[in-house]
Formats: sequence, C-alpha cells, structure tokens
Amino acid sequence: MSYESNPILDKLPKHLKQYIKPQHYEHYTAINQAVWRYVMRKNVDYLSKVAHDSYTNGLKKTGISIESIPNMYGMNRILKDLGWAAVAVDGFIPPAAFMEFQAYNVLVIASDIRQLENIEYTPAPRYNP
Repeated sequence: MSYESNPILDKLPKHLKQYIKPQHYEHYTAINQAVWRYVMRKNVDYLSKVAHDSYTNGLKKTGISIESIPNMYGMNRILKDLGWAAVAVDGFIPPAAFMEFQAYNVLVIASDIRQLENIEYTPAPRYNP
C-alpha cells in the first residue's frame, strides 16, 4: 500500500483502491504553492458571493487552506471527525469511480497542481482507459 490508510479507506473495495496514489507533498515547489494560493483566493472570493454559507463553512472545516496545498494526511485527521476521508489520485479517474468514492465518503483530490502557464484555466484532462 502506497498511502496512509484509515478506517474509512479500509472499507473501500479493491477496484477503487487502485486509483489511490501517494501525494508526495515534498515534491511541491514554491511555484506550486504560489499557484495554489492564487487559485484558492480567487475561488474562495467567488464562492463567498455565490455559494451557500454551508458550502464555504464546510470548506473551512475540511482543513483545506488558502495559504498552502493541503496535506492529505493532515486533512484525514480532520475529516475523520466528519465521517469522511480524502485520497490523492493521479489526475483524471473515470466518473463512475469518482462517484463511488463519494458514496464511501471519500473526497478524491488530484495530486497534480495547475501549472503557472495555465493559472487561469486548467485544460481538460485526458483519460485513456
């Protein structure tokens, strides 16, 4: 197993576990962190105007920070109390798998970060089954 498990993740069926990847937090560069801050500040500002308060309050409860890329392992300590978990995946996964993770109370988060040259918009991922 290449990721830190917990009771919620232990319940996942094998066909979903194949998508889970280690986050490798130490590989994020200062530029990755700066891109994260920029994108999150824009998103949170926009969401504070259009999203329901429960969404923005829930975002705060997850441990997702505006200031730095969240560490999956730290997030899982927080999410555990909400009955959820988070996993890193390598880019795009099949939509059915994404939805099944949600059914098991698992947030799926791509481990790659938007690139500086695409800071305003990330090109659609390619999925090759």
